[in-house]
Amino acid sequence: MPTPDNIHRYLDEAFAEIPRTPETADLKEEIRGNLEARVNELEAAGTAPQAAAAKAIGELGDIHQLVESMGEDDSPTTPGSTAVRLIALNRIKPSALYVVRTVILSLLLAGGVATLIAGSIVGARGTAPAWLADAVPAVAVLCGILLALITGDALARETSQHYRMRSRRALGFGLAAFAGMTGVGFVAAWLGGVPLWALVAGCGLALASLVAFVALGVTQTNRTKPWVKEMIADRFSQDPAAAARFGIYTVVIWIAGFGLFALLSILVGFVWSWLALLAALLVFFLVLARMLFAIDPTGKK
Repeated sequence: MPTPDNIHRYLDEAFAEIPRTPETADLKEEIRGNLEARVNELEAAGTAPQAAAAKAIGELGDIHQLVESMGEDDSPTTPGSTAVRLIALNRIKPSALYVVRTVILSLLLAGGVATLIAGSIVGARGTAPAWLADAVPAVAVLCGILLALITGDALARETSQHYRMRSRRALGFGLAAFAGMTGVGFVAAWLGGVPLWALVAGCGLALASLVAFVALGVTQTNRTKPWVKEMIADRFSQDPAAAARFGIYTVVIWIAGFGLFALLSILVGFVWSWLALLAALLVFFLVLARMLFAIDPTGKK
């Protein structure tokens, strides 16, 4: 049953087989506004959101009949002009408040990351004051919170290419981003002279973040809008099993990489331990290339 959250999806699916012209794009936006206004009116009268959306869509009738009088655009097109046209017709402008909020949070995050880097470098040289060493873990937590807010806020919004993500799942991605950023910050704190607990906690949070991201990614439904699917197609969108296998491979690669990094950091120090992360990154991209671009066993491509 339609809900206020998926009215946009309903319209995209209803207009999927209708030729895209400036006229049909304007009609689509007009219908979108009318549906949202009708849903708000019904909810104000006491109707439940789900029932209000269903009633508003039911009152709308057959969308195809609304565009029968519009002629199709038979002018010749090229792939490039078609892409530009689709992007223009389906563009959704972000709100000014969202842009300002994201810019402010990003600037604060950049300042926090710079503080982490400076604190770890100065601390590693043994010239950092005590208050700076104590502040680095707190800055790591603050950076994690900022990244979580940016991530969750972005995923919970509809874009030109993707539908909005449900609030709980967006929160999950935000928490995974928090764990990853905080974990990296704790490792930086350890490099700057914080006791060993920072390294252990940092690696644990980083692994938890990786597992959470993979789990969320594997179970995520396709949020890509139909017009984007017409333009871009990759193996993962066409083969869910391949996407799931890649997620499992990613978990194994990075668990091994972070585990080896922690072990080498304790045994031989950071001078060589970072090579474990570099090796994991190289293996990750090799697996990505192998999985994303399947090789035809016949040798034709």
